[in-house]
Amino acid sequence: MNKKLLSKWITTALLLFCCTINTEARTQKVLVLAEPGGQHEAFTQTGLRWLHQQAEVMNFDITALEDCKKLKTGDIANYDLIIQLNYPPYTWSEASAKEFEQAIDNGTVAWVGFHHASLLGEFDGNSMWEWFSDFLGGIRFQNYIAETADGEVTVEDPGHPIMSGVNPRFIIKEDEWYTYDKSPRQNVHVLASVDESTYQPVSNVTMNDHPVIWTNPKKAARNVYFQIGHSASLFKNPDFVRMFTNAILWGLNLPMRCYDEASLETLLKTQTILATKPILGRMMLAVPTNTGKRAIGTADDPDYAVYGTCSKTLALKEHNLKKWNRLSFDIRSDLNAGVANVNIALETKQPSDLGAHLVNVKGNDWQHVVYQIEELPRNQVTGIRIYTDIKGRNLSKQDTIHYEIRNLRLERVKVPEKVSGWQVATGHIAYSMSGYLTTGRKTAIVNGTGGTFRLINELNHQVVYEGTTIKPDTTLDCPLSVIDFSNFCQEGIYSLAIGTLHTKPFPISQHALDGTMWKVLNFIRCQRCGDTVAGIHGRCHIDVFCDHEGKSHSYGGGWHDAGDLSQQTLQTGDVTYALLEAYQACRQNSPQLATLLLREAKHGLHQIVGTRLGNGWRASSIGLLHWTDGIAGTADDIHTVRKQHLSFDNYLYAAYEAFAAIIMNDSQLKQVAIEDFRYADEQFQRKGIDTFNIMMEHNYNTSKATWMAAASWSASMLYRLTGETVYAEKAARYIQYTLDCQEQTGHYTGYFYRDKTRKAIVHYIHQSREQLPIQALVALCEDQPTHTDFGRWKKAITLYGQYLKHTATVTQPYGMAPSGIYQKEEYSDHDGFDRLHLWAPKNAQQRFNFQLQEGIKVDDSHFIRRFPIWFSIFNGNEAIILSTGKAAALCGKYLNDKALFDIAREQLYWTVGKNPFCQSLIYGEGHRYPRQDSFSSGELVGEMPVGIRSIGDHDVPYFPMTNNACYKEVWLTSAGKWLSLIADFLTP
Repeated sequence: MNKKLLSKWITTALLLFCCTINTEARTQKVLVLAEPGGQHEAFTQTGLRWLHQQAEVMNFDITALEDCKKLKTGDIANYDLIIQLNYPPYTWSEASAKEFEQAIDNGTVAWVGFHHASLLGEFDGNSMWEWFSDFLGGIRFQNYIAETADGEVTVEDPGHPIMSGVNPRFIIKEDEWYTYDKSPRQNVHVLASVDESTYQPVSNVTMNDHPVIWTNPKKAARNVYFQIGHSASLFKNPDFVRMFTNAILWGLNLPMRCYDEASLETLLKTQTILATKPILGRMMLAVPTNTGKRAIGTADDPDYAVYGTCSKTLALKEHNLKKWNRLSFDIRSDLNAGVANVNIALETKQPSDLGAHLVNVKGNDWQHVVYQIEELPRNQVTGIRIYTDIKGRNLSKQDTIHYEIRNLRLERVKVPEKVSGWQVATGHIAYSMSGYLTTGRKTAIVNGTGGTFRLINELNHQVVYEGTTIKPDTTLDCPLSVIDFSNFCQEGIYSLAIGTLHTKPFPISQHALDGTMWKVLNFIRCQRCGDTVAGIHGRCHIDVFCDHEGKSHSYGGGWHDAGDLSQQTLQTGDVTYALLEAYQACRQNSPQLATLLLREAKHGLHQIVGTRLGNGWRASSIGLLHWTDGIAGTADDIHTVRKQHLSFDNYLYAAYEAFAAIIMNDSQLKQVAIEDFRYADEQFQRKGIDTFNIMMEHNYNTSKATWMAAASWSASMLYRLTGETVYAEKAARYIQYTLDCQEQTGHYTGYFYRDKTRKAIVHYIHQSREQLPIQALVALCEDQPTHTDFGRWKKAITLYGQYLKHTATVTQPYGMAPSGIYQKEEYSDHDGFDRLHLWAPKNAQQRFNFQLQEGIKVDDSHFIRRFPIWFSIFNGNEAIILSTGKAAALCGKYLNDKALFDIAREQLYWTVGKNPFCQSLIYGEGHRYPRQDSFSSGELVGEMPVGIRSIGDHDVPYFPMTNNACYKEVWLTSAGKWLSLIADFLTP
């Protein structure tokens, strides 16, 4: 029976998976309803020509109609996107109107409308289409500026995908600016509005509140309406073109465009150069896409390898470059499809742990690159090396890729970009660039003594809140001042000003961070393996196999792990669970986002189910750096995917599958969850707690306390799925070990030791499962409130919450979750120490002691570290703070503790700009977002890095400008934990 069930599920998963692949790979179809003749003829015809150009670039087919009555029954179902290019909401046949309504209501088609699409009323003998009026916000057309006017538009939701890369304010020339019987604002989500006071010439045809771009989030279909659309000159307006482009990409669910204007590197290019020195005129690299040889790595990671490296080095005779703090050059490639990049490195006698700087080369045009080298040792530079790895073909069919580099020069600027320390970056305010949720604390940070600050309404330019900065109670060794506007809760678009400093506009809204979810979901979607991702790669790695019991199982599926092409099934499970959490939180109020979250979660579920090999065995991971040809049976096939039979992994898979079965009401997945839990439990009963043997998998550092928490939480999830008390009993029994590992006496309590020996406290330096004990305890309290151990469970949650609140003080006023309490001689737990610190140096114990002393002393044996104690390449704290934030949110929700919710919320704000570097760590979100190390898939909107690290052995933030692993490498784990945490602030 089990083998039949397994076979049935693998077959079902692969069929669904193949269906998904075919859907994504096919050429999508766009129906353009174009209004013929009249005063809008120029706009319509220009728009059609522009759309045909975009169709070539984005790979979609266009059908243009001038009369909706020509639509036959069933025609609308053939299209993925409908564009109403000034076509009015009348003259539709009854059948086509009904099918359109159903498609929008059911989300089977996306919609972009312009201008005349809101001509709602009785026109030309046609009655008003009531459904369409409700769709656009319950409005009726009233008037317009017949002679046209120029007007300034203000973006109200800069985070929405439609507004990606759009200026906060822009001018629209020669439009008619329709007015309605009322503002649609109460019934739609406004993306932008026109400032009627800016009309030129002045007009008295006004609405006071005048939205001009909006979407109806209540509809399942992705939809956006642009009131603008009168003049053909709009196609010369870069903001309009960008919005239209974004609307098509969003509607067709294609990868979002990377716009660099707000990136940190673009801002670096605006700095005044004090001095410059040319060092190389021109250089060429000719890079074969394949060497004809197999890529071979080390014995323990045989496919984590490239085919070779192509490089050129400009030799220097131990030049002292201390007077220079930047390198710059121009670069272009002739790659016709896919991803191209190079690395540039200073070769020095004094080594640096930062490595080379990755540059993604976009397109065939010259691209100017600036690389800040201020933080690098450069008094004995022997050479400048430019190189690229040979990773095989992804999309291009070229045999050779050529890179041309010119104008390599040294530069000096007066104020290089900040890379370390707690002081706010010079000339900036540290604030949440994505905005602030309506509830909870709302603060920003400036250097020095501060002063009077103003919160300004960006729609009417009025000061809505004014106050004086606060000197924080802080342990940080620099003067900081806090801007606190927590008492202001009116939703809108605002900016902060203090002295000469002024932020860019940001929203205050309960949906302020929704845009980050769209972007992060875009990143996850672009990391797909075994599928086609437009512009990045074709269907990949189908020829990567796990061999088990004489059979080869394709491992193509799930998502690539990071900047490389590695994959871990457990990480796929983690991210799938996060997607499902976000889906559950969004499906009521944001059905458009929810639909895509669920679609992506199903992609993950296909991989989770498809990697089951039978009897508890699973294909578990592979380290991979190169592209294969994707064809099974050829010379580059890979058969080294690792496999494991681990209770810990199967407990988590069972929990994730149970959660999916509950929210998707899937009876087959329910049986899989039950079976995987049984595999885990039987293995546990036979062999006890797992011994983890594969160093590169993210379970390697799992402590016994965390292990037992996972078992307990999984049992609770199975109890919720089945209602069978045997699971509730196991959940209560398994958590006892974890509780025995919690510190419950002394000044600081609530944290967990790795095991009952209490030699070492649970810590993380890379992957983090800090939330697992709290997930388990909250589930127990919610599911079994009459259990005899209920008081003990709730006390443990309360103690942990107090621990978070106590330790959070050491990073104030930033609010970044610290790494936590450390105790002396944790290295006496030799096994735990080695599992946490991979490839630890010989002097690891001495460095541990030094780093410990750099923390905040609690007593003679304990210190609080803001950043983890770490020694290896695995550093960067994004997963750590988001996992801790998740634990805080779980505690806060269960205990109804606002302070804990504030701690959770602050991890989100830190990530999108409220950090000392004033950088958004989500590419394309906010501004001053840095390049990230995405060397396989290129720069991706929504990518997130491993995170900010500390400098040397000191407990000080460090985020170098060098774009390299591990801290700046993009990582699926960070993205998943972002969605998981943000879901707790969206749950109705």
